[in-house]
Amino acid sequence: MQNINNIRIKALKICYNCLTNCNFIEMLGNIIKSVSIVLISMLLIMILITVINAPDSKKNTSSKNLLTYSDSLGFLRFAESLKFKVIGNDDGTMDENSKQQLLQLHNWMRVNYPLLSARANWKIIGSGSVLITLVGKNPNLEAAMFLGHLDVVPVEDSSQWKYPPFAGKIVGDTLWGRGTLDDKNAVISLLEAAEKLIAIGKQPQRNILLAFGHDEETGGKSGAAEIAAYLKQSGTKIGFISDEGFGIMEGIVPGLKQPAAIIGLAEKGYLTLKIKASVVGGHSAWPKQKNTVAELTTALNRLDNFQFSSRLDGPVSGLFENAAPYMNFGYKFLFSNLWITKPLLKMVLEGGEKTAATIRTTHVTTIVRAGEKENVVPPFAEAIVNFRILPGDNIQDIISKVTEVIDNKNITISKIGDSYEASPISPNSGLGYDEITATLKDVIPDAVPMPGLVITGTDCKNYTGVCNRIYRFVPYRFNNNNLSGIHGKNEHVSRQSFYEATTFYLNLFSRL
Repeated sequence: MQNINNIRIKALKICYNCLTNCNFIEMLGNIIKSVSIVLISMLLIMILITVINAPDSKKNTSSKNLLTYSDSLGFLRFAESLKFKVIGNDDGTMDENSKQQLLQLHNWMRVNYPLLSARANWKIIGSGSVLITLVGKNPNLEAAMFLGHLDVVPVEDSSQWKYPPFAGKIVGDTLWGRGTLDDKNAVISLLEAAEKLIAIGKQPQRNILLAFGHDEETGGKSGAAEIAAYLKQSGTKIGFISDEGFGIMEGIVPGLKQPAAIIGLAEKGYLTLKIKASVVGGHSAWPKQKNTVAELTTALNRLDNFQFSSRLDGPVSGLFENAAPYMNFGYKFLFSNLWITKPLLKMVLEGGEKTAATIRTTHVTTIVRAGEKENVVPPFAEAIVNFRILPGDNIQDIISKVTEVIDNKNITISKIGDSYEASPISPNSGLGYDEITATLKDVIPDAVPMPGLVITGTDCKNYTGVCNRIYRFVPYRFNNNNLSGIHGKNEHVSRQSFYEATTFYLNLFSRL
């Protein structure tokens, strides 16, 4: 053992002499020194970028010619509109009562907005959607189009509501009822703003179109799709479209104390696949190792353990870049330097359910069916899997990837129901976007405008062939207190939020 240690010592001495003679220690020191200089320089650059990434100095300047809206009768009209129960079924049909309610709502709008009724062109499209055209001074300009929808989702159990969901109940300065946030709030604010614009004698330069679908909650095939077809057929040129999607989001963006006015530049696509296992069935007394339920379970397990690749780019990247100047130093440092911190941010976003949905295509099993009798092995078992498609991915590639992941000849994969690709990404500058952000600075100066990606579906998907500038934003305030009311219970909105939103549209119209 002593001999071995002596040999080791001699070998180390030889190595040390060699390294010393060839200046290796000096070279290593220089490398460490150079790397340290580079790292310190990068850190200093990142700190400098963070410091100079300041908010827009013009952000809080308001126009001297700001128009205001605070009509208490308008809030009462909003309440009345909630009493019309226009409800679509999941299969896209509408029962007779809803059809009658829809016709009554049409008449109610004409009566309650007499100036708009007299001065604008009204057209019923499809089986109940409304297209209103307010003519501008220069109708040769591309029109500005604002969307809303007249239908609402059903109420499963009205006894769970604080106030009856279709009563339009005002308590203090709060209006309760189905549609207060989805989406009669936008419809009524648009109508109120257009009516007042005419009343004060202001005519916009370009035509303003108000398009109110009647079946958005069930896909918009008879509403928005029909309006889009009409616009194409009539040759109507649309400069930009504004619809629901995001709003003034309070307390939603981490590290941002101010409200985020998120403007959706795109929305995710939609796909539903049926995953079906087919194996010869038989008696449960002598089961086979390979049976339909086992095959399907294995397939779903493989799919559950797979995630589509994530990407932090486009509207989502733009959201953090635009929010950065208004954040505290830690978040500001992170978001101002996405050129190097993006992998870290992406890892953080992947850790949350909702945040992960903004950076990758998602999938989840929603329905599983197999068997009808407890002592019979079923000859087939199937599952329904729903996908929400990130812009940049496409339906065919998703089906191919699912097939590859499952890799089972006893499994068939087929597309069912409606599907559509993710929308194109609209520009975050130019006509529409610039006017919206400028109006925000005037009317809602505490909100920080920023782009975003809508992960749910809107009527906008039906208009991508009409216009390449589609902005998903309504100027209502949303927070953790009221977001749960959308498609849930106790949906409500404040009087102040209604006044603020209507003031926004009034000033946006006058800017067009």
